[in-house]
Amino acid sequence: MAETITRYKVFMASPSGLEDERKAFRDTIYDYNDMIDEQGRGVSFRPMGWEDTLGGVGRPQSLINEDIAACDYFLLLLWDRWGSSPNAAGTGPYSSACEEELHLALACLAAPDQPMAQVVIFFKAVNPRQTADPGEQLKQVLEFRSKIEAEKQHFFTTFNELDVFRKHLRRHLAR
Repeated sequence: MAETITRYKVFMASPSGLEDERKAFRDTIYDYNDMIDEQGRGVSFRPMGWEDTLGGVGRPQSLINEDIAACDYFLLLLWDRWGSSPNAAGTGPYSSACEEELHLALACLAAPDQPMAQVVIFFKAVNPRQTADPGEQLKQVLEFRSKIEAEKQHFFTTFNELDVFRKHLRRHLAR
């Protein structure tokens, strides 16, 4: 008998340095899909990221942004790098691609005609010794986290191990 399956697209944004977490993101979603398929829940999730964006004419970040706007969920993952500017020669309002992607996801979340249902922020724990002399990249992450905490508009999750990240991700998928 045919069944109807609703597929939700989940975009994960992160700067470099989080390759293991990006792989865990995809693996966890595929494993979760296998589990819920066995239960006949009628949903599945498709992991998305910048690496899934097809090349074409135009600013690369704009092409990535089109994929984000078509997603149902957005996950931002930060650790000790903020990332690089999405524009030539550092022009534009955003200091990193992740920052632009988050702003777009939040705009989509607020727009009733967009599919975005939730925006989730994860921070991978930083070794406390790094915060003594954080360098420019980590300094921007710490400033962003402080801003998020002060504004009290986002409830974020911090993790220190891949298994903990996977556990939190599965909990979000279950919702």
